[in-house]
Amino acid sequence: MLKKIISVGLLLLIIAFHFSPKEVNASSYGVVEDNTNRTLVPLRMIAETFSVPVDWNNQSKTVTIDNKYKLTMGSKMIKHEGTTIKQMDTKPKMLQNAVYVPVREVAFLFDVPMNWNQATKEVSYKVGANTYKVSVYPESVINKPKVTVSKKNMNAGGKSLSVNVVSMNLLAPNTSLHVELAKNQLGSVASLASIAKAHNAKVAINGNYFEAYSNNSYRTVYNGLVMNGERVKVFDPKFSVFYVLKDGNVGILPGAKFMTLFAERNVQEAIQVGPRLLTNGAVTVDPIAEGFSSHKILSSPGARSAIGILPNRQLVFVTTSGATVQQLASVMKQLGAVDAMNSDGGASSGLYANGKNITTPGRDIAVALLLK
Repeated sequence: MLKKIISVGLLLLIIAFHFSPKEVNASSYGVVEDNTNRTLVPLRMIAETFSVPVDWNNQSKTVTIDNKYKLTMGSKMIKHEGTTIKQMDTKPKMLQNAVYVPVREVAFLFDVPMNWNQATKEVSYKVGANTYKVSVYPESVINKPKVTVSKKNMNAGGKSLSVNVVSMNLLAPNTSLHVELAKNQLGSVASLASIAKAHNAKVAINGNYFEAYSNNSYRTVYNGLVMNGERVKVFDPKFSVFYVLKDGNVGILPGAKFMTLFAERNVQEAIQVGPRLLTNGAVTVDPIAEGFSSHKILSSPGARSAIGILPNRQLVFVTTSGATVQQLASVMKQLGAVDAMNSDGGASSGLYANGKNITTPGRDIAVALLLK
């Protein structure tokens, strides 16, 4: 019965269960083995969704589920009271310091039907009164490095550009995104590197527009901010917003739509900058509609920063110089981004990774988006 219920698509994907609010853990994700195309899920998922005890015996390399079912590393057998009750298609294994077991075989033990939603790339299943949803991703991304830094020569709109790219795997263990203020307070400014180092960040990019051309002791930050689930600055209905949900997913929305999302109390972090560059893979640059009027955004080339969302929880931070916003959109599309947003540019444009500046801002900044 189970073979009919579980979509074949499961065999080609990895699974990520939504129970970590801000940070990805090694045991939050499953993986499909390259050599078998079989999906494995972490014991933690079994324990939390099926509400059964699980145990790992490091000496015997044995997994015990619900105090009765035993699976052993290197073996395809499921045993109950010493008797083999099923032969699996693959074996349990250790991945990222966590024990993983075949999802299809565990579902067999509990006779739980699973449903596949092709549109959302989710598996859902019901245990008692609780319905659980499991996001799915291609296996190839799970082992990507957390951070990769590169420099690319790209052609955008007939112009050759040198582009700094920091690629981030949001599925990597212990990974989270954070919005941080200079010196931990509104109105202050500091170097991008100092903000990153103060929060032990692996990567940082400059964020919101702010009162840059001033010597005032308090520098106003423009447009909306959410930090640690709390709204710190009010959102404009037009400017674009990059946000991070409590389950780690990311997205970009206009301000008005974002506030509807924020009302659901599921947003962890957000910055509002703009204009938007890409929407669902298409270039959608329309700065006038977002309320921009400066030639620096509408037509002139300059130093640029951008945030791009790729499929499967992959993210890129980008800086370049001498590019128009339209050319920046072309760069982001070529990098494979599905959704992308311009960030503050000019002398504020900055990018930091692995302990050093990739692009050094020409001035101190007020807000940064960090990856830890």
